[in-house]
Amino acid sequence: MNPDPKGWHGWRWGFLLLLILSVPRVGVAKTKNSVKGGDFDLTGIVRPELVNAPADPALRYPIMTGGGGIFGVTYGWLDISNNTIRYTVAQPAGKSSHSFEVSRFGITDLRLANAWLIFRSDGRSHTLTYLSPDRWGSVHTAPGMSSAANRETLGTSSIYKTLLNFDRVMAMVNPPSPPPSPVVVQPVAPTPPPKPAAPAAAPAIVLSSPPGARDNQTLEWTESTLVIRGAAMDSSGIPVVKINGSPANMRPQTTQAAEFWSDPIALREGNNSIQIVASNSAHMETDLALTIHYKPQPATEHPKPAPENTRALDRAEIISLLQGGVAPAHIIDLIRERGIKFTPNDDDVKAFRAAGGTDDLIEVLQQAAPHP
Repeated sequence: MNPDPKGWHGWRWGFLLLLILSVPRVGVAKTKNSVKGGDFDLTGIVRPELVNAPADPALRYPIMTGGGGIFGVTYGWLDISNNTIRYTVAQPAGKSSHSFEVSRFGITDLRLANAWLIFRSDGRSHTLTYLSPDRWGSVHTAPGMSSAANRETLGTSSIYKTLLNFDRVMAMVNPPSPPPSPVVVQPVAPTPPPKPAAPAAAPAIVLSSPPGARDNQTLEWTESTLVIRGAAMDSSGIPVVKINGSPANMRPQTTQAAEFWSDPIALREGNNSIQIVASNSAHMETDLALTIHYKPQPATEHPKPAPENTRALDRAEIISLLQGGVAPAHIIDLIRERGIKFTPNDDDVKAFRAAGGTDDLIEVLQQAAPHP
C-alpha cells in the first residue's frame, strides 16, 4: 500500500525529528542585536513576494515551522516588515493558534543551523525553514540532503539575511521610484519689435461742383459767381478744408468724411484760379487746383431761353460721390435741391447700384429726371 501523500504517518515525522535533533547547530553566534543590521552579499538570494504595498509593505516567504512534537509542524506564510515579523498558518487546518506576530527588533538568539532558522521572542523559541508551497504537507527528504532541498537551504538563508538587511532586500524587490525628470526651462523667444505703423495717407477730395471738375483742369463758366462743393475723407478723422485760403463750410457725414462748400466766389472775366486744400491731423495735405474761365454771355434783344440748371448733377458726379463715401441719403438731398442733367437708363441704374446706390436713391433719380 502506498504511503499517505500528505505525510501524516508517524514514522515520517519521527524520522524528521530524529534528523533535526541529530544535526549539529552551526552558524552565527547568539546576539541580541543581530537583527539591527548586517553586511551580506545579497546576490542570488531567493527573492520574497512583496505584499501590502504601498500602505505597509512586507516581504513574504513560504515556510515550515518545527518543534513541539509531530503535531507541531505547520506550513504557512512568513511576512517580514520594517517593524514586525508575522507568521500565518495555512496548513494543516485547525492549527491557526500556531500563528504569531512579534517585533522584528525584539527577537534574540537569531541563528542558522543548516537549513533551519532559530530565534527567540517574548521568551518563546521559533524554529522554521523555507519550504515552497508545492511541498507543503509532505516531507520528501530532510533539508540539505538532496539537490531539490538546496533551494530550501538557500531560502532559509535568504530569510536570515532579510531579517538583518530588511531595507536592502526591500530595495531589491521594490526599488524606489526614479527621481522626477529635471524641469527644463525652455528659453523664451524674445518679443519681436512692434511693426512700424503704416505711414499716414493724405486726405481725399471729391468735387461735385462745378460739374466735371478735376485737378489742374480749366472749365468754362458763364455766371459771375461760383460755389465749390464736394466731399473730403481721411482715415484719421474729418479733415480741414480751405478754399482759396478761407475755411470751407463743413457738414459731417461720418466720423471720417464730410461734405464741404464755399461761399459764393465772385469771378472776374477771364481765368480765375481756385485752390482747394484738405489737411489732416498728421499735417498731410491734398491740393486740388482749378482754373475757371469766366466769359459773360453777350446781351441780345431776343428773349433769353430759360437758363440751364448748371448746378444739376450728371452721372459722373453721382458715381464719384458714391465712390467717395458720401452717404446716399445726402446725395438724395443734393438731387432734390439741384436736380440732375440726364434721364437714367438701365445701364445707369446698374452703375449706381455697383457704386453703392440704394433703392431710395434710384427712385429719387428716376423722379428727378428732366422731361422734354
